[in-house]
Amino acid sequence: MKTTWTTAAIAAGAVALTLLAGCSSGGGTPTGDATLTYEDSPLNAYWEKLGGSQDETDMDAQMARSEEIVAACMQDEGFEYTPQDNSGMTAVMEGEEDMPAWDSLEFAEQYGYGATTSSEMPMNQGGGEEWVDPNADYLETMSESEQQAFYEALYGKQTMSEEPTDEETAEVQEYDWTTAGCQGKAQHEVYEAGQVYDDPEFKDLMSEMNELYEDSRTDERTLEAYATWAECMAEAGYDFAKPEEAQQSIYDLTNEIPYDEETGEQDPAALAELRDQEIETAVADRTCQDSTGAGRAVLEAQFEIEQEFIDAHKDELDAMVAKAAQSSE
Repeated sequence: MKTTWTTAAIAAGAVALTLLAGCSSGGGTPTGDATLTYEDSPLNAYWEKLGGSQDETDMDAQMARSEEIVAACMQDEGFEYTPQDNSGMTAVMEGEEDMPAWDSLEFAEQYGYGATTSSEMPMNQGGGEEWVDPNADYLETMSESEQQAFYEALYGKQTMSEEPTDEETAEVQEYDWTTAGCQGKAQHEVYEAGQVYDDPEFKDLMSEMNELYEDSRTDERTLEAYATWAECMAEAGYDFAKPEEAQQSIYDLTNEIPYDEETGEQDPAALAELRDQEIETAVADRTCQDSTGAGRAVLEAQFEIEQEFIDAHKDELDAMVAKAAQSSE
């Protein structure tokens, strides 16, 4: 008998750099033409220096190291564990290169917001070998109680309350790697230990950086851009105050589609019907952002706020980058 467990998502990296969530490699000064993207973020250069951008070799090495730590930890707990080869994960990510920029009209025309169309994207098309758990045969030799002990050692003891909870008042339990078994230990040692983001020396700097995103969203220039965008959307038959609302409306509708208990998948017919609405909404959204200049105006406001932050904290940022580089040696 097999026991199915769900692992807790482990968010490794710079939680404090929420502002840069949309950034990828790039940065520097905008070219001066009509094109402006998140890659032009002034803070993006710091994000890359802090380890926010890694190549395939780096990621494969980190994943391999993580599995080695898991195997050693599981042996200490009295179990055999065959490390998993996760190098294929980076190959899946490479499929993103075949996609248009996520904030482009072309992306909206093909994938909308990615809510009902994620399976259509290149990186989710499959084509590789089916993943097989290298520990499956070992687990088959165990009793149900032994399997449970194996998974508790691997992921930590999973606690699920039988009591119904009020989602609005329920407190979110903070992730603690020390209670997440050998996987938690490995994730901490490879991705978290020694990270400069948690350094008390830069606590205040991180706190201020966290506030930048909200500052950009409440900036007068941003609010004016939203108002112009909303007028354009109203002419197209939509009632949204800002782009985030348009996108969220589609995700809310997607979440309302129930999952089949046997297949674990949502109704394909319902998803297909919503897909058309998603594409239409996303295209109208992106068209209005481009035609009114609202999309560029929002980025200009955000990037100016970022640059002001950099100018005021350059010494601290440079010190943080230097310390991060030193700890990675």
